[in-house]
Amino acid sequence: MTGSKKYIVKSSSPADRYVRKRICEVFTTNKVHRLDESTVTKIAAGEVIERPASVVKELVENSIDSGATRIEIEIKNGGRQLIRVTDNGRGMDKEDAILAIERHTTSKITEPDDLWKIKTLGFRGEALPSIAAVSIFEMTSKTAGSEIGTSVEVRGGFLQKVKDIGAPDGTTIKAQELFFNTPARFKYLKTIPTEAGYISEIIARMALGFPEISFHLQHGGYELLFTPGNGNLYETVVAIFGKDVAKEMIEVNYEEHGLTITGYIGKPSVARNNRNYEIFFVNRRFFHCRTLSAAVEKSFHTLLPIARYPFVMLFLEIAPDLVDINAHPTKMEVRFSNDADLFKVTYNSIRKALKDSCLLSEWIAPAEDYTSVAVPENPVNIVNTLKTANQESAVNRTAQTLDIAYAEPASSNNVEQPISAIHEQPALDADYQTNESSVKPTFVDKSYYVFPKAISNTYIIAQDEKGLLFLDQHAVHERILYEQYMNKSKEFLGTQALLIPETVNLSYAQYKVISDRLSVFNDLGFELEAFGGQTIIIRGVPITLVNMDYRQIIIDFADQYINFETFKNPAELKESFITTMACRTAIKAGDNLNLLEMESLVRNLFRCDNPYTCPHGRPTVFRMNQEELAKKFLRR
Repeated sequence: MTGSKKYIVKSSSPADRYVRKRICEVFTTNKVHRLDESTVTKIAAGEVIERPASVVKELVENSIDSGATRIEIEIKNGGRQLIRVTDNGRGMDKEDAILAIERHTTSKITEPDDLWKIKTLGFRGEALPSIAAVSIFEMTSKTAGSEIGTSVEVRGGFLQKVKDIGAPDGTTIKAQELFFNTPARFKYLKTIPTEAGYISEIIARMALGFPEISFHLQHGGYELLFTPGNGNLYETVVAIFGKDVAKEMIEVNYEEHGLTITGYIGKPSVARNNRNYEIFFVNRRFFHCRTLSAAVEKSFHTLLPIARYPFVMLFLEIAPDLVDINAHPTKMEVRFSNDADLFKVTYNSIRKALKDSCLLSEWIAPAEDYTSVAVPENPVNIVNTLKTANQESAVNRTAQTLDIAYAEPASSNNVEQPISAIHEQPALDADYQTNESSVKPTFVDKSYYVFPKAISNTYIIAQDEKGLLFLDQHAVHERILYEQYMNKSKEFLGTQALLIPETVNLSYAQYKVISDRLSVFNDLGFELEAFGGQTIIIRGVPITLVNMDYRQIIIDFADQYINFETFKNPAELKESFITTMACRTAIKAGDNLNLLEMESLVRNLFRCDNPYTCPHGRPTVFRMNQEELAKKFLRR
């Protein structure tokens, strides 16, 4: 897997310019050699093979560095039984193949100064011996100019056999029975689908970083991922995430302070409930970066609700001597010479892209403290416009969900008027909105008075005989819906068939979570079908979700399971999904509710079995009694 090669890819898209201008051109010498002691001591802590995904990552990085244009990965039992990586790179001769399985032998750097100008993905010379030490290892390699290849076999770190063998150009490495000699490490591996999902994520990131390479991943004969390798980043995004996500992407192309940023950012419609889809590359190397995450999330400020995170793929091009790749043993974290410039350029690049896509009304380059605020020329008109829009949105959402909570029999003397009926009384609503003198709290259920305006359209104020109550309208509605859905889940929730079935393209891990638990979704009123190819067909949805984003609810549930994997039985799975469903369908902080809607929230909250917290454990209400109020005014 040695040699040097540059890629020239024809592409017209600005987002693919990093392919043409390949900063991370492969930088290798012709021979594998042992690093001197001075260089070894400057390399970060040794390689640790934690799980099958670690093996795949190291082997695929070596294949990329060897100049491969096609890489095939085959795994069995989540990588425990077999990992095979085959490439068409430059390969190795017998001498290099034998030396490569020894520690600190590499073809990619020669002296300590090379650590500050790294252009390859691997450079420490530790991956192959670390893998060979915990597996039954076999490597077959052949260079283009040789008539015969070399096979090297290692078992648990001990060389077993070296022989000549007929082989195609390139290298094939097979690691079997991973951790057969380290049972303690094997014991802590996760389930087969989870480990396969980790591997799938690794290959997806590699494919995004190198769209000119064709990647083919198979698990037990089932194709998990295939990319065309034609150098087109957008087509690679389609192959990995599907057309539904790709069509919601906005192109980024920005340069400032010697830093070039290209790639794609997702519109708010494809936001996720975790940071797993904030994907960053520096000189085509995938890495984690808190500074970049902070810049990205600040760029989307006000565009996403709380606990939603952008879907982004950003590629940074920077001079190698301005970034330290050797800062962390796993090479997943790097250090930049100037974090402030990194933040600023990332922020500016995304804000410009959002502005150009008409998602933002105005783009203003941030000041040094990144706190500048645009003052509108006519704030009154803007406020009125936003107020009307927010009110319509809140009315629609509460009309769909709140009116079905805890409905009482028509014969009851205490019949609660549904929200849909409330909206049919324009005179009453208009009264509350225009009569500024109506600051009196309103009587609710003989015990509570509700004030007509929420703080920041988020916190409802009410009063009872003991003092003031402050309620979080989202948490309150979430608790109401959660108990309603839980009560109805004991029976069949009812399914609304879709006139035109919809499809959801998922990652392999998401697909396995959903396809293996279709019965749970059916019990909740969904009608789902595993279509294959990591696609789920939605033929019906619960009646309560007809007007909601049920596709995103399904994706959020899958992500939650993947991240925590704590649900062991169908009852726990069902409760977890209902929690997600209640959160997604509840009114949000910032929604403008009228007085009658707030009254309904307060009334229904105190009919819940547990009115004091939302399903996630956050408080729904707290009280300030008269004694505490008196202390604030120094009356006691």
